[in-house]
Amino acid sequence: MTSAVEVIIGVIVILGLAVIAIRWRAIDLQGAIAGVIISLLAFLAEGFAWLFMIVIFFGVSSAMTKYRYDYKRKLGFAQDKSGTRSWPNSVANGGVAAIASLAELYTHTEIFAVMFLTSVAVALADTLATEVGLLSHSKPRLITHLSKTVEAGTSGGVSLLGGIAAISSAVGLSFLGIAVAVIVGNSLYDLFSAALAVVLGATIGVFVDSVLGATVQGINKCSKCENLTENLTHHGQRTSTVRGLRYVDNNVVNFTSILVGAISSIGLYLLVNAL
Repeated sequence: MTSAVEVIIGVIVILGLAVIAIRWRAIDLQGAIAGVIISLLAFLAEGFAWLFMIVIFFGVSSAMTKYRYDYKRKLGFAQDKSGTRSWPNSVANGGVAAIASLAELYTHTEIFAVMFLTSVAVALADTLATEVGLLSHSKPRLITHLSKTVEAGTSGGVSLLGGIAAISSAVGLSFLGIAVAVIVGNSLYDLFSAALAVVLGATIGVFVDSVLGATVQGINKCSKCENLTENLTHHGQRTSTVRGLRYVDNNVVNFTSILVGAISSIGLYLLVNAL
């Protein structure tokens, strides 16, 4: 049970991190407010261990988003506002973690720790697959038609470099989750089954993200430079939709894929423990 003193300290830490993120221009005010709510729920659920995982995701993903940003912007697939995140991005990447935190608050069941860690793992893996994949020297291949190469940044495009980054981050995050006691168990088998569920759930989530990106996510064309982009506006002008559903953007795809990955991890965890 989290004490009143710990809650006060946690709130101060969360607000302090939010201020730092705003000053770093990693997030805007609305995004920070959403992030504070998500972080507070995680902290109230299981203390600093869960909050630490949120911080790791945000720090690593923000750094990778800003890494070689100008190059990504020239490709037409950099995030808006110089990589500064807003509330839709916070909700898309942290909404499932918030749901898992609420479930943990009321049930204190280990399975929701697996769901929480998987949601963070999917969000980080997907971000790294995109941001690192954009830097690959070889063209990515379309997930629904692997024999077809596409331009870097194309929704549904997968690359070896991005895939390695995604899976490596999921494995690393699962071990980190064990190290800081996000995941606990009575035996090595319990820890192994939980870590395996997180990694496989994250892999499923990233796969779903790529499939949705290749099929239903809106791809738009800039009327000025004629480049394809996921953004609704480009060069200050409204883009025209050439594929997918216009308002099914990256945030909608992210939330959906994280939810699928997190729910899958619950099923996998139950299955492995039933063996």
